[in-house]
Amino acid sequence: MKKPKIRSQPPEPPFGLDMPFDEALKRFIGTDPKEVQANIDKSKKKKPPGTKPDGKNLQQENVVSLRSRRMRKRNDGR
Repeated sequence: MKKPKIRSQPPEPPFGLDMPFDEALKRFIGTDPKEVQANIDKSKKKKPPGTKPDGKNLQQENVVSLRSRRMRKRNDGR
C-alpha cells in the first residue's frame, strides 16, 4: 500500500479561481452571453499602431521629430 505524499503547500483551489466558488458562480450566472461575445469580438479587433487609448496619434509626432533630426544632422554635420 502506498503512503500519501505529504505536501508543504495546500492544494490549489479547483479551477484556479482567486475568489470563492459561490461568488464566481453568481458572476457567471449574471453575465449576458451576448455581452460576452461582444467583448470577445471587440478584443479581437486589431488596433492601429501608434495610437493610445485616448485617441492621440503619437506616431505622427515621432515622424516629424525624426525628420527634423535628420535634417539637422544633414545641415549641421553632427
